[in-house]
Amino acid sequence: MLVPVKWLKDYVDINVSPKELADRLTMSGSKVEELIVTGDEIQKVVTGKLVKIEKHPDADKLSICTVDIGKEEPIQIVTAATNMKEQDVVPTALHGSTLHGGLKLKKVN
Repeated sequence: MLVPVKWLKDYVDINVSPKELADRLTMSGSKVEELIVTGDEIQKVVTGKLVKIEKHPDADKLSICTVDIGKEEPIQIVTAATNMKEQDVVPTALHGSTLHGGLKLKKVN
């Protein structure tokens, strides 16, 4: 049975890392077959508010978005997402970010 640590935290106080928890459960006689940690490789992803969305002039399926990430100036990103509208708060991958699976994003001109 898979049990998320987040679910366990709804019922008991857990103040140790998932690895330490797995070790302690094993030492108590419970069998921990596998510890799955997700999201550790994700870096430089923040939330941002979509200020403006425009069609990309050179690509039919892309949009150019102006995103407020809480810095002095909003940033501009290009996306193929279609399920968004202005004023939405969305995850925003910054230049040099790493996503799930080790995918690295870079700035292009």
